[in-house]
Amino acid sequence: MHFFTNFRKLLLSACIFLCISAGDEFRVLAEGNHLSHRNQTAELIVTGTIVSTENNEPIPGVNILVKGTKSGASSKADGSFSIKVPNEKSVLIFSSIGYITQEIVVGNQKNLKVVLSADTKSLEEVVVVGYGEVKRNNLTGATASIGAKDIEDRPVARLENALAGQLPGVDVRTTSGEPGSDIQIRIRGTGSINSSNDPLYVVDGVPVDDIKGLNPGDIKTLDVLKDAASAAIYGSRGSNGVVLITTKRGGQGKLSIQFNASKSLSRVEGRLNMMNPQQWIEFRKADIDKKWVDKGKTDKKDYKASDSQEFRAAELKITGPISSANANATYMYDPRWAYGTDSLDYVDWNDAFFGNTGSLDNYQITLSGGKDNTNYSVSGSYLTQKGIVVNTGYDRATLRANFDSKVNRVLKFGMTLAPSIEWRTGSGQTDGKDRAGMQAIGEPPISDKGVGAYAGLGGLPTYKWSGRYASPIGYLEKVIANRTRNKLNANVYLDFNLTNNLVFKIVGGADIYSNIDDTWVPSTALRADLAGTAYSDRSQGSTYHYLGQGTLNYNKKIGKEHDLSVLLGYAVETTKFNSSQQRANNFPNDWSNLFDISVATTTINTIYSGKNALISYFGRVQYDFKDKYLLSASIRRDGSSKFGNTNQWGIFPAAAAAWKVSRENFMKNVNFISDLKLRASYGVSGNNRIPDNAQFALLGNYNYNLGGAAAVIKGYAPTSFENSYLGWETNKSYNLGLDFGILSNSIQASVDYYSRTTSDLLLNAPVSSLTGFTNSWQNVGDILNRGLELSLSTQKRIGKFRWNTTVNVSYNTNEVLKLGNDNTPIPTGFSGLTSIIQVGQPIGSFKLYDVIGVYKDQADVDSSPHMAKTLPGDSKYRDVNNDGKIDDNDRTIVGNPQAPFYYGLKTDVTYQNFNLSILMNAQTGGKIYSMIGRSIDRSTSESLYNRLATWADRWQSPEQPGNGIIPGNYATTGSYYDTRWLYSSDYLRVKNITLSYMVPPMKWFSYARVYVSVENPFIWHKYTGGYTPEAQSPVATDGGDYGGYPQSKTYSLGINLTF
Repeated sequence: MHFFTNFRKLLLSACIFLCISAGDEFRVLAEGNHLSHRNQTAELIVTGTIVSTENNEPIPGVNILVKGTKSGASSKADGSFSIKVPNEKSVLIFSSIGYITQEIVVGNQKNLKVVLSADTKSLEEVVVVGYGEVKRNNLTGATASIGAKDIEDRPVARLENALAGQLPGVDVRTTSGEPGSDIQIRIRGTGSINSSNDPLYVVDGVPVDDIKGLNPGDIKTLDVLKDAASAAIYGSRGSNGVVLITTKRGGQGKLSIQFNASKSLSRVEGRLNMMNPQQWIEFRKADIDKKWVDKGKTDKKDYKASDSQEFRAAELKITGPISSANANATYMYDPRWAYGTDSLDYVDWNDAFFGNTGSLDNYQITLSGGKDNTNYSVSGSYLTQKGIVVNTGYDRATLRANFDSKVNRVLKFGMTLAPSIEWRTGSGQTDGKDRAGMQAIGEPPISDKGVGAYAGLGGLPTYKWSGRYASPIGYLEKVIANRTRNKLNANVYLDFNLTNNLVFKIVGGADIYSNIDDTWVPSTALRADLAGTAYSDRSQGSTYHYLGQGTLNYNKKIGKEHDLSVLLGYAVETTKFNSSQQRANNFPNDWSNLFDISVATTTINTIYSGKNALISYFGRVQYDFKDKYLLSASIRRDGSSKFGNTNQWGIFPAAAAAWKVSRENFMKNVNFISDLKLRASYGVSGNNRIPDNAQFALLGNYNYNLGGAAAVIKGYAPTSFENSYLGWETNKSYNLGLDFGILSNSIQASVDYYSRTTSDLLLNAPVSSLTGFTNSWQNVGDILNRGLELSLSTQKRIGKFRWNTTVNVSYNTNEVLKLGNDNTPIPTGFSGLTSIIQVGQPIGSFKLYDVIGVYKDQADVDSSPHMAKTLPGDSKYRDVNNDGKIDDNDRTIVGNPQAPFYYGLKTDVTYQNFNLSILMNAQTGGKIYSMIGRSIDRSTSESLYNRLATWADRWQSPEQPGNGIIPGNYATTGSYYDTRWLYSSDYLRVKNITLSYMVPPMKWFSYARVYVSVENPFIWHKYTGGYTPEAQSPVATDGGDYGGYPQSKTYSLGINLTF
C-alpha cells in the first residue's frame, strides 16, 4: 500500500505539470480568438455544393470546419452550404460518415463544388500485431479488429461485454449480470482442462493479467490474434489467442477537450415462472394429504385425504385453536390457507428480489493535444452502477495519462500512467448454488401478515408452516460484502532511431494490483428462531508484475519490389504476489464488525506468498515481394520457473504466407473483384497458466497422535507429488484463409478454416489412493478444436441513406483425443456426476440418465426396466445397454455445453445526421444443465419450497398422471442427475439498439452527438430452467447454471461533446 501512496503523490505532480502545459494551449486558443475578432472585417463567405463521386447525388449533413478554428457549418438536404472564413488562406475540412475526409484551400474561390469519395474501409488501414503494426492488406495470419466507434455509447461497465457478436471466432459470454462481474471470452474454442482458457491481454504493448478496471472509453483499437502463427510471437501464453488493446493518445494541434456522459436505467431481463400462491397452497395440501394417508397405513388406520382438520387434530391429540404455533405441519393445514384472506401476505419473490430499478451513470473527460513534437492525452472517468438486486453495485474510477515526445532526430520517449480503483458491493452473494438468489426463488410465496419478504429476519415472526431460512433479501441488506480493487498499469518506452532503417526500443512496464474482500454477517441476518452468532471473513492480496523488454526493428525497402522487416527481442517478466485470509465467528455482539476479531473465535488465519519468472527470446522476419507475395516467420524461446527442471524451456515457431491474387496480371480485366488474397499459416504456442508450485512436493499441516496419555504432535506431511518433468501445454494450429472484396470493396469477406491441437494437457489428475494423495499435476492428453469462420461486410448507399452491415458466423467442434496412457475418463461437473472428460467426446460432455417419461402405475414399473425400489410416478430412464435394468451403466452422453455455432450481426443506417445501429448475437447447438432447476424443481419428500409452475402438471396418481414429464413429488429418482434439467442453450439476442444524432458544429463546440440506447432489449430462447442460456458456469468442464444473477435490459441517454 506504500507504493500506492507514493504513486498518488507522483500522479498529482504529473497532473499539475500537464495542466500547466495545457495552460499554454488555452493561451494560444485565447490569442487565436482575439486575432479572429480583430480580423472580422476581412471575412469571406464561401458557398457551394457537395456531391458524391458514386452517382453525383448531393450529400446532406456533411460537417464543414474551418481548419484551426471552431467555426463550422453543415450541408443542407440539397448538398448546399455557406460558411464564413477569415481569409483566402483558410482551409476547409469536409467530413461525413462513410466518406473520405477532404481538405480544400479557399484561395480566390467563392463557390465550390466538393466531390467526396466513398470510404470503403481502405485496405491500407493499420492493424496491430505482436510487437508491431502491418497494413490490413498485408496480413498473413487470422485476426479480427474493432475500433472505438464499435464500442462507444454502450451502457456496459466492462469492455468485454461490448465485444459480443462483433468478432468472428471470439465467443463472449455474460455468465452473470451482477454489476462488475467477470465476462468469459473464448477464442476458437476450449483448449485446456485445468489450465486457463482466457486469452492473453496486452495493453499498449505490456502483457497484463486481466483488463478489469480498464475504461472502454479509453480504447482506440482492439485487435485479436486468433491463429498460432499470429500469437506464437507471445510464446508460452498465446495458446488461447491474444487480445491487443491500444489506447487513445494525443496528436498535434490545439488543446481538445472531450466530454462524454450517459445515464442509464435497467430492469431485470427475464424471470422464472414459479407457482403462484394458490398453486403452491394446493400443492402443499396434496403433499400433506398424502403424508396423512401414509401415516394411516403405518398406524393401520383408515385415514383419508378428505379428513377434516378437526379430525386430524383429535387424532394427533392437539388441543386449542389450530395454528402454526401448535399444530404439526406435517399432517395439518394452516387455517389461513383460504386463498385471498387478509391473514397472510402473498409474496412474489421474483419481484421482491429482482424488482429493483438499476442504474448506471458514466462520465468521462479527456484533454488531448500537442505541439513541437510532443503530444499528450489525459482522461478521467467515473462510473457508478446500482444493481437490480438490493445492495448490489459497482463503482469504478480511472485515470489514464499518455505522453509522447520526439526529443530529437534519434530519440523518442513516451510513458503511460493508468491507475484505477473498483468497488463492488454484494460481490458473489447472488451468484451460485445455495446463494441468496437461488434461495429467494425457492421460498414459499406466502408469509406472516406484515412480514412479506422479510420473514424470519431479526426477531420478526417466522412462518413456521413453510419457511426455514432467513429472508434472502434481508440477508443481503444486513450483510456487508464488499470488494475493493486498486490497480496501476504503467509503462515507459525509449525509441532510438539508430539509422533510417534501424530502431532500437526499450520498454519497461508494471501491472500492479491489490484487493481486499470483506464479508460481515451479523447475527440478525439469521432466522430469529435459530441460534446464531455473527461471523466475518477478510481476504486480501497484492500482485506485482514487472516487464523489461528490448526490441530491434529493421525495415528496408530493397529496390522497387522487395520489402524486408526483421524483429529481434528479449524480455524478462517477474511476478510476485501475496495473500492472506482471516475468518472468525462467535462475535459477542453485532457492532464489533470485522475490525476487532480479537473478541471472536478465529477459524482461519493463513498467509501465502509466491513468485514466478519468465525469460523470453524472440524474432520475426517479414518479406513482401512486389506487394503480391507475403512471407512471415517467427520463433520464440521461453523459460518459465513454473515447470520442472527438465522442461523449463519451450520453443514456439510459426510461419505464414499470403498471395494477393488480385494483383496478378491475369486479374486486371476482372473488374468486379477489387481484392483477392489467399493465406496459409502454421504455428506453435503454449500455455503456462498453472499454480506456481505445481511441480513441487508440497507440505501441509498434519497432527499425529502418539496414543495413550501422550500429547498430539503437530507437524507437516506431504500433500502432493513432485513432478520435475511437468512441462508446457502446447498448441499447434493450422489456418487456411481467403479474403476478397468486390464492387470497389463495397462487399468484403473473409473465410478461415483452422485446426488447433492442444498437446500435453496440464491437468490436476486423480491418482491412485495407494499413493496417499488424491491429485497430481501432469501432462496427460490432447484436445482437438476445428472450425470455420466467415465474416462479411457490405456498404450501400441509396439516395440519402447509407447502410453498412457486418455479419460473422463461427463454427467450432471440440474433441478429446487422449487422456494419459490408458485414456481413463475423468468425471467432472457437479460432484463429478453431471459431466465427463472422455476420449472421442467434447470437453465436459454431459453424462446423465436419459428421461423418457414417468412410470404411470405399478404395471408400468413391472413391465419396464427400472431401479430397485422404483415406484409409480418416478422418472422413467432409457435402458441404454438393454440389460433390462437401470443402473449407473445407463448414464450416457447427451450433449455438451460448448455451442458449435455462434453468430453476430451489426447494421448501421445513416440518414443525414441521424444514425441507427443494431447489434445482434446468437448461438446454437449447445446444452445447459440447470442446477438451479434441480435444486428447487425435483421430486423430494421436502415440499416446503416453491417449484416451477410446471409442477401443477405433475404425476399425482395413476388416475392423475399429469403431463407424463413431471414426476410425482415423492419419486425415488429425485436425487439422480438426469436430462429433465438439461436444456438447449440456443438463443437469439438483440444485444444493442442505438439511435444517435450528430449536431452541426457551433461556436462553442466542434463536435456534438446525442444518443439513446437500449442494451439487451430482446432475447428468444427455450430455456425455462433459469434466467438466460448464457448463465453457464465459466468452468470449461462443468456447463451448469447455478442460479446466477440475471441480466438486465438497460435504457440509456448520452451525449458526446468536443470543445
